Amino acid sequence: MGTPTVGTERAALRDAVARALRAPSEHNAQPWRWVLGPDHLDLHVDPTRRLPFTDERGHGVLLGCGAALHHLRVALGARGWHADVRHQPEDPSGRPLARVRIRPATDGPGPWTLRHAAAIDRRHTDRRRFSGGSVPVTALQELDDAARPFGGVLHLAYGGHRAVVADAMREAAERQPTHEGYVAELDRWTHRYAGGHDGIPASARLDGPPPDYRDLVLRWFPRGTLRQPRGGADHDDASVLAVLTAVDESPVSVLRAGEALSAILLEATAQGLGTTPITQVLEVPETRERVRHRVVGAHRPPVCVLRLGRPDPLSPPLVPTPRRPLAEVLSETG
Repeated sequence: MGTPTVGTERAALRDAVARALRAPSEHNAQPWRWVLGPDHLDLHVDPTRRLPFTDERGHGVLLGCGAALHHLRVALGARGWHADVRHQPEDPSGRPLARVRIRPATDGPGPWTLRHAAAIDRRHTDRRRFSGGSVPVTALQELDDAARPFGGVLHLAYGGHRAVVADAMREAAERQPTHEGYVAELDRWTHRYAGGHDGIPASARLDGPPPDYRDLVLRWFPRGTLRQPRGGADHDDASVLAVLTAVDESPVSVLRAGEALSAILLEATAQGLGTTPITQVLEVPETRERVRHRVVGAHRPPVCVLRLGRPDPLSPPLVPTPRRPLAEVLSETG
């Protein structure tokens, strides 16, 4: 790469932020804001993009910001840069969630970095029925391995544990719409103005009633244009449920769990798996505590449920959801 300069480092960080735009976030709210300084890059929460009635605790915001931070790491690593990341809880004084400094990597990009970088543009949330093909245990182990460096642990929910999660999902889907402000907030993020570059477009929402895959009920969204694959039936869906947990509920731990979530989703995409991150069951206190105490244990908080499966071979490619322009999320100083 030659001798790095301040200019090349800033260009590398700017390019990596552009790649991080593809990170997932709840309702595609994209709750991040980046500030590029003379020798570092800061990650902040964009307070205008919180979901106060859906994500009352603010965990979804931290997960989204963590996913963007991991996408940034991957983009830098694929270009031969090592990212030194300092995590810290954001506070009213303006201290960022994370500060990133980079230096040339001593070795070339590792195989996981290259796999994940190639998966960034192919990763999409898929709410359609998956096929009846099983997910190999070895693949699930590799997803857990991807989460571990960021303090995440992936708990597979089989048998009785799956039944607990499925029942909790059904209850959360019934209860959350009765909460004050929830329906209006959902309507806001599923009916964005033209050119808004955010939210959940019709192309990502199913064109039928809320899906019921075997025992799983997903969050209800206003009817869209996304069609189920031809043939088969919902009971053919052989998806696996897994619960991602964080070290604890501190902001830094949840932020790092967002990095773990990104690593899982990119690794799953690289393996040809479809993914559906599910947070509704953890947004209702009663169902969240049920999952925590009866599935993963009280010592680690659940931050996201994941539906993992093999896409139906008849499913057409998903349309990428919109992202805000770089100029709207990145400001520069110095």
